[in-house]
Amino acid sequence: MWLALLGPDLVPILAVLVLLVGVPAFVVVVLAVVSGYIQHDAEQRLAELEEE
Repeated sequence: MWLALLGPDLVPILAVLVLLVGVPAFVVVVLAVVSGYIQHDAEQRLAELEEE
């Protein structure tokens, strides 16, 4: 495995970097998808109200 080539000192550093970058990126993506769905749903409901 390529982690063995890095040595035991760099593995925790890489793990922390993945957590510092990966977790916030995942949260931002989830928030973007949820807010996009809410905006899309709101636009549909507004269009339905304007038709009435």
